[in-house]
Amino acid sequence: MKPYFENNSVTLYRGDCREVLPELAGTVNLLLTDPPYSRVKSDDWDRCTHSDLEALLRDVFAAILPKIAKNGAVYCFCWPYFSARLQMLMADYFNILNEIVWMKRRPTGAHCGPQAKASLESLRKFFPETERIVFAEMLGSDASASADAGYQDASAKLWTELMRPLIDYFAAAKQESGLSAGEICDRMFELTGKRYVFERHTLGASQWVFPTWEQYEAAATFLPLRRQYEELRRRHTPVPDNFTDLWWYSPILAGSAERVHCCQKPDRMIQDMIITSTRPGELVLDPFAGSGTTGVAAMRTGRRAVLIEQDGKYCDIIANRLIAAEGDLFAGMEGA
Repeated sequence: MKPYFENNSVTLYRGDCREVLPELAGTVNLLLTDPPYSRVKSDDWDRCTHSDLEALLRDVFAAILPKIAKNGAVYCFCWPYFSARLQMLMADYFNILNEIVWMKRRPTGAHCGPQAKASLESLRKFFPETERIVFAEMLGSDASASADAGYQDASAKLWTELMRPLIDYFAAAKQESGLSAGEICDRMFELTGKRYVFERHTLGASQWVFPTWEQYEAAATFLPLRRQYEELRRRHTPVPDNFTDLWWYSPILAGSAERVHCCQKPDRMIQDMIITSTRPGELVLDPFAGSGTTGVAAMRTGRRAVLIEQDGKYCDIIANRLIAAEGDLFAGMEGA
């Protein structure tokens, strides 16, 4: 499968994402995408019905599911009218964590164009001034739970399965140290004031719990724990602008010089989402690439990205934006 465009950080494919996704190799750490809204915009790509959109997304999520890291994250944009249906649909594949509300106002707090021009007399429902983002993870989703078991039991079993590499890592450290359980408890009590938490819940598979940073650093003084704590921890590091479920990022307005797509997302918002849910060098996937902002944001934050876009016009726009972003990065390095 030949890319439409490729550089050291981003690979862009042109085509129907349902056909491209099965051919992708590698593990995806973050799915971040903005699919069609379903008859919100007048463009041809948004003429699908709600039922058509649901069928499309089911095909996409089913194809992506085997490729996402077990501690990966998912962000999916949608129009407010579709958010309830999207959450119910995504719950078949992922564990839903939040519905994030993106308030689309100018930096001054003033309404943007469509809202500012709304005729109050003609409204028959509340005017949409927001977009929604469904945030999800892999762990504990109903689709992963055993059909014959209760949800809690199945989730506990899945947790142990997903954490197995970490459980084995800590068990190997204990074995290599040659220390008994009692000796480890005594040392941890001396260092942290807590005798049993680390030995029983981190060094054993039953009721396994990821240790706190303080516990890990204390244990590393006498156990051969050679990996850095941040390397082991599931990534979730919000920035000041997105740590709640209400986000205030100014949209890219019609007539703006940087606007190349009617649904283009602010660069800073996408960068913040990537920083929150990935580590440098990890892979972000956007199967509905549109303007290519996900790829530009991945480059600027030191991540990699795979983009898929069906429209040739937007593939050209994406390629040009990536070339420009690459030039900006090199210029910044030379000026440093």
